[in-house]
Amino acid sequence: MRTALFADVLDELQSYLPEGVPAWAVVAGVGLIVLLVLFLLLRSLGLALFGRRKKQDAWDHNLDIDLDSCPLPTRPVGERRLTVYHQPARVRLVVVAPIGREADVDATAVEKLLDKVVPGLGTAVQQDRPKVRVWPSQMSHHGFTASFHRHTPKAASRGEPSRWVLLAGRAQAGRQQLMIGLGLWVDEPSTIDRVNLESHQWLDVLRLVPVS
Repeated sequence: MRTALFADVLDELQSYLPEGVPAWAVVAGVGLIVLLVLFLLLRSLGLALFGRRKKQDAWDHNLDIDLDSCPLPTRPVGERRLTVYHQPARVRLVVVAPIGREADVDATAVEKLLDKVVPGLGTAVQQDRPKVRVWPSQMSHHGFTASFHRHTPKAASRGEPSRWVLLAGRAQAGRQQLMIGLGLWVDEPSTIDRVNLESHQWLDVLRLVPVS
């Protein structure tokens, strides 16, 4: 039925064409043009979507951090020592990023900002002298935490004991909101691994306790 209908259409089309021009060739040519137009439209749509994604992630370029290159603390612990989930720890990496298009972070004032997030944290950073990085302004909380963990690979697989504990999340430093990533070096291997935090959780996870 369909074959007969198609044949009738070709016969009808042939009656309008010059002699020697087969109707099937015209139909095939129109089909190819339609496919080409669809391909170009889909390609343009794909470039728009992926091009926009690439632009959004441009800040994420070349931010890899080699954890092994982060300096080990050489100074002794001060009067109070940092703990993460009650485990003694030293600071080997600090990553800070502002939130919002107009926000900014002064690289020379990172310790003061950290003291506003967790009282005494800035002093611990000053004592431990970790690697400090200021990343570009962030539009997304989840984007920062995902990028921080992606750019700080470590040798131990997830779930395996490691002396690295990596924290990332949004924090409140007085009136300023910012994103923070910390690479902590615990005294004993732990399976804590990587943790994402909200603003109110930093004080629960990090403590400064007197050295006995």
